[in-house]
Amino acid sequence: MHNTPPKPEFTNAAWVRVPTQLDERSLFFFCLQVEKVFRLNPYLRIHHWVEYNDSTDVAWENSSHHVPLKQNTRITISADANEICIRYQSGAKIETYFIIEKNKQEADLIIVDRYQDNAKGSSSEIDKSIHAWGESLFRFFNHYQYLRRIPLIDKVINRFWIKLSPMARRITYILFIITVVEMIALTLLVILLLIN
Repeated sequence: MHNTPPKPEFTNAAWVRVPTQLDERSLFFFCLQVEKVFRLNPYLRIHHWVEYNDSTDVAWENSSHHVPLKQNTRITISADANEICIRYQSGAKIETYFIIEKNKQEADLIIVDRYQDNAKGSSSEIDKSIHAWGESLFRFFNHYQYLRRIPLIDKVINRFWIKLSPMARRITYILFIITVVEMIALTLLVILLLIN
């Protein structure tokens, strides 16, 4: 169990650790697709994400609050060997870090949300979804270790599935499971009919 804050110099931050089955390099390159990582937050609905040369304009809605928090802001992204930093132009949250940390043969993803030390805004600006985001990423990485072996699956994930809203992804997943179960039942039925 890791209880030490990943950024002890921050006095006002929240963080979550996500174990993955990826190595450091694979996890780092996955996290460089910042939009994809954000879209895996089940409480964050991204309305638009427009990238420019040195910044990105985003508009999203966070439904982890009693009243959903809508925000339009500009972000800048920087990266070094094991850390990606997303800086926000406005709001109580000033930075989000994706930190890749080696854990035996695999790597952990640590997400740190940093807030203004003297934030005077209400608690409604605090993102309450970070732990749910971590759980969603954990489930995704568990499935991804098997799915990434399927040809063209990354294109399906990047161009279709990840672009859906969180609710649409849940519905798609349920429909996929139902379809798989129906196909298995139909295959067993055909086998039984052929045997008889």
